[in-house]
Amino acid sequence: MKTLNYGLIGCGMMGREHLNNVALLPGINIAAIYEPDEGMAAQALAIAPGAQMAGSVGELLAIEALDALVIASPNHCHAAQLAEIAASRPLPILVEKPLFTDPADAPAIAELNASYGAPIWVAMEYRYMPPIATMVDRVQAATGGPLMLSTANTGSRSCRKSATGTGSTKTPVALWWKNAATSSISCA
Repeated sequence: MKTLNYGLIGCGMMGREHLNNVALLPGINIAAIYEPDEGMAAQALAIAPGAQMAGSVGELLAIEALDALVIASPNHCHAAQLAEIAASRPLPILVEKPLFTDPADAPAIAELNASYGAPIWVAMEYRYMPPIATMVDRVQAATGGPLMLSTANTGSRSCRKSATGTGSTKTPVALWWKNAATSSISCA
């Protein structure tokens, strides 16, 4: 099995969760990290000590060994980072939710969706956690079919309001499992 080399953009709380969870997957290597905050970068290197640190998204993209990217930077950065990646080196990307925060970015995201040369997934790290994977396997074994949709209220997490940069809300989180078809997505 070929080892896949991932680059991670953003190592705050969610970025470090992705580092921890990706480390549990066989055949995956965190090869490079871009995190401008020195303290968070140090915490990320403690989790992925073999990763090369990059000083910018551009420097990270210049690392030829990368096969895929994870974007876990602050939400308001996602659209600009996706545009930079698309213009430079379109690799497969997992973007931590949300894909973008400013409605004015919707046309650019729609164009990116139509023209990007690799998959872009908007997801969350829960699907990679061993307890969740075990639960999915047990549901499939007990029912003979896949779990189609489960929701969880993650009221302990705060969502930043794009207009003010502050505030929090309880966010419904949808968890999609392998072999499950999504027919609709909604937020309450």
